[in-house]
Amino acid sequence: MALTQFAIKDCVDLKFYKITGTDGTVSSTADYTIDFLNDCQLQLDSEQVYATKKGDNYISFSSGRTGTLTMNAEVIDDQFLAMMLGATVGSDGIIAVTSNIPSQAYKAEGTFRVTSLTGVEYRKITFYNLKAQVSADLTLSASEVSSFSLVLDIMANNEGKIIDIATTGVSAGASEPEVISIVEGE
Repeated sequence: MALTQFAIKDCVDLKFYKITGTDGTVSSTADYTIDFLNDCQLQLDSEQVYATKKGDNYISFSSGRTGTLTMNAEVIDDQFLAMMLGATVGSDGIIAVTSNIPSQAYKAEGTFRVTSLTGVEYRKITFYNLKAQVSADLTLSASEVSSFSLVLDIMANNEGKIIDIATTGVSAGASEPEVISIVEGE
C-alpha cells in the first residue's frame, strides 16, 4: 500500500478526560474541550548516553521519553486560563491561584485535518498522560490582542503508552466554531 503524502493546515481539537485512578482509568465523559487553538507544538525528546570505545561514542542507550504539548490561543475560556495559571475554578466561578498546585493528570483525545491531492482526511491523536505545567506568562494589552499559551507535560501511562495517532477510520472532529464579529458602536 502506497503512503499518501499530505499537508496539515489545521490545529487539533482536544477533549480532556481526568485520570481518576492509579490504574489509569479516566472519567466516562469529557471534562473539558479545547476547540479554539490557533496552533500547537508537540515536542518529544529522549536523552542519549554512550559507551565509548577508545574515547569515541560506540554504543548508544536511550532513556525514557519526555515531551511537551504547547497550545496557543487568542480566544480562551476560564478553564484554559485556570490550567495555564495552575489554578482551579470554583463553583462560584472564581479562578483561584493558591500555594496548593493542582496535580490533576488527563488523557486527551482529538482530531485534526490533513489534506492531500485526493481530498481531506482526519487523524485522531491520543495523549495518554498530560499534566499542565504551572509556569505561566500572562500579558494583557490594550493595543494588541492577547495571546495565551498552555504548556502540558507529556508522560507515559501505566502501560508505557505516550501518544497514538490513528491514520484510518477517523471521522470529522468537532464542528467548526461559529464566527462572531464584534463591531464597535453596535
